[in-house]
Amino acid sequence: MAHNLIDDTGGGTWADRAQQGELWEMARARSSDSFNGANPYGWAEVLTASGMGPYSVVSVADYNEALRAAARAIAETGRPVGLVMWSGRHAWVMSGFESLGDPSVFPDFQVTGVRVLDPLYPYGSGQWGPSPEPNSLLSPEQLATQFVVREPRRWSSGLPAGYLLVLPGPAS
Repeated sequence: MAHNLIDDTGGGTWADRAQQGELWEMARARSSDSFNGANPYGWAEVLTASGMGPYSVVSVADYNEALRAAARAIAETGRPVGLVMWSGRHAWVMSGFESLGDPSVFPDFQVTGVRVLDPLYPYGSGQWGPSPEPNSLLSPEQLATQFVVREPRRWSSGLPAGYLLVLPGPAS
């Protein structure tokens, strides 16, 4: 989903099973300690390697600061942010936000809404709740029901416990 939001080459979308499988296998190959899946490091590396980056994985201890970091990155780069959901078990894409104050002007701006995409839509999770419709605008309180601190035991990242983001950085 992040790739499709970023790619402006006019090559169409990466939506068919073969293309999605290719991206998944690339992410798995770049992920260690991933429970046979892909972890956020693999996700960031694939976005970077496929020309959509650079991306990096960060852990932010405070929820509101994590939202501000994600919104600031979108405002600065024009690219989506990865949100590591469900204590490190799932991933959503943050494609936009609403705020009180402009992130480029006010360091203490407040995020009031988050636009998200969940690859499991319309199914969701019995434990974590339903998936929002694509491009839904969630309040920070709604997002907080599924965007929670990663369990450090889930996979060893070397990062401190916190809210994990796959953040776009400035183009080099």
